[in-house]
Amino acid sequence: MANLWTTYQNDTLATAVLPYFINNVEDEQIKDVLQYAITLSQQHLDFLKNLFTEEKFPLPVSFTENDYNHSAPRLYSDSFYLYYLKNMAFIGGNGYSLALGNSAREDIRNFFTNCVSESSNLYNRSVNVLLEKGLFIRPPQINLPREVDFVSKQGFLSGWFGERRPLTSIEIMNLFFNIERNDLGRALLTGFKQVVRSNEVKEFLTKGVQVASKHIEIFGSLLSEAGLPTPMVWNTLPTDSTTAPFSDKLIMFHSAALTAASTSHYGTSLGSSPRRDLGLHYTRLISEVLKYGEDGANIMINNGWLEQPPSALDREKLANGNINP
Repeated sequence: MANLWTTYQNDTLATAVLPYFINNVEDEQIKDVLQYAITLSQQHLDFLKNLFTEEKFPLPVSFTENDYNHSAPRLYSDSFYLYYLKNMAFIGGNGYSLALGNSAREDIRNFFTNCVSESSNLYNRSVNVLLEKGLFIRPPQINLPREVDFVSKQGFLSGWFGERRPLTSIEIMNLFFNIERNDLGRALLTGFKQVVRSNEVKEFLTKGVQVASKHIEIFGSLLSEAGLPTPMVWNTLPTDSTTAPFSDKLIMFHSAALTAASTSHYGTSLGSSPRRDLGLHYTRLISEVLKYGEDGANIMINNGWLEQPPSALDREKLANGNINP
C-alpha cells in the first residue's frame, strides 16, 4: 500500500511538471524523451486509479489544475530538462526496485516489474541523447589494476590522522554523482526560489541552495585532494523568469522528494565508503539533510499541504471510543 501510494504521488507530480517542460522545450529529441516520460507516468496513474477504485482505497489528492500553469514562460534550459529526466529515471528505478522486493500480490509485482523496465528505458534514452549532444558528464578515470590485491593493513580504514590511502573507485563514484545530483538540485531550487509567492518557502529554498553548495564544495575538495576533477553540469542555470509555473505546495512537495532521495543516496554512499573520514562526512551531511527535510515538513504541515500516507490504526484512540482513529 505504501509503495502504491508513493508511486501515485510521484507520478501525479510528473504529470504536473513535465507538460510545462514540453511547452517550453525547443530541441525535438529532448521533447520526445519528455513525452515518453509523461506517457509512462500517465499509464501508471491509470493502473493505480483502477486499482484504488477496485480496492475501495481513497484516491490521494496530490495535485490539481490549481497547482500548475503550463503556459508560464520558460524557467529552465533544454539541457536542464535532460539532466532532470536522467536523475528522475535513476531515482525512480531505485524506488521501483525496492517496491518490487516488498510486494506479494502478483499483479502488483507485475506492475513494479514493468516500472523498473520503463525507468531503465527512460534512463537509457536520456543518456543516449546526452551523449549525442556532448552533454554527458563522465566520472573521473582511473588506471586499471594490474592484478588482484587484498587489504593487508588497518590503514585502509583511516582518514583523519596519518597517511590517507587513495580513494577507491566506489568512493570516487559516490563523490562524483553526489556532486552531480546536488548541482542539479541547486539549479532546480534556484529556479523555484525566483517564482514562489511565500517568503517562508523562499527562505526554505534559499537554505536548500546553500546546503547543496556546501555539500558540492565538500565532495569536490575530496576529489581535488585526490588529484581528480570535479563534475560541472552544462547550462543548468534558470532563466530570469519570475512567473510561477507551479504552486508553492507543489514546489515544497518536489523539494521534499529530492531531500528524501538525497538522504538515501548519502546512506548508500556511507555504507560503501570504508575510509573513516568519508564516513564521518556522510554521517554529518545526512544529519543536515534530515534537519532540512524536517523544516520543509513543518512548512507543509502548517500550510495544510502535507498529505498523510496510509497509517496503522491508533489503538489508544479506539480504546477511548474515538470512532475516527
